[in-house]
Amino acid sequence: MRSNERAGIVSVIMLFLWGTLLTEPFHIFVDYISGAARLSVKGLGGNDILCALASYVVLILVILLLQKLIITKAGTYIPCILAIVTAGAFCYKSLYDGHIDLKRGIILAVLVAVVMLFYIIKNDSLLLWAASVYTYSISTALITALLFVPLSKLNSTVGKILYITRYNTIKITEPFNGVAGLPELVWGIFLVLVASFPIVFLATQKGKS
Repeated sequence: MRSNERAGIVSVIMLFLWGTLLTEPFHIFVDYISGAARLSVKGLGGNDILCALASYVVLILVILLLQKLIITKAGTYIPCILAIVTAGAFCYKSLYDGHIDLKRGIILAVLVAVVMLFYIIKNDSLLLWAASVYTYSISTALITALLFVPLSKLNSTVGKILYITRYNTIKITEPFNGVAGLPELVWGIFLVLVASFPIVFLATQKGKS
């Protein structure tokens, strides 16, 4: 299966599963990327809007980088690197906070074990699927934060229907609410459109099976 076909399938599946516990390991992965970008800008004295923009831009750049790598020989190494880096970030955060989130630790340990199993059985196809899941978990998180979170705030009924927002911790559109007289949802739609062009363009390029 070509990378563009795999990207489409994974993206649709992730949209349906993003508000469930099955995708929590990838919520943690995306949260760490977003959090690192925010903290870096905040440490430099940036306000909420700059922190939100940093999170937005960094997440897009990571997606684009992974999309480029996944169609090269490095594609099969992506799951291993990202699983280990995420677990390492968890350990560092636990030491820094002086507290271990046992639930998250177990979830990440299971994910590392599953990824390592793929290497042990030497299944490149499964590794490329895993790489796609990591890649498009970021785009799913972006769509959720930019579009579905503002929509869920329209009223309580809509919020209950949009279960995809249940585990969202990324706040990008909220600081933009009222800027230039535009509501949060309009900014979210605009930012989704801006992000979609490069991501969709690379996703539709033909790659290896």
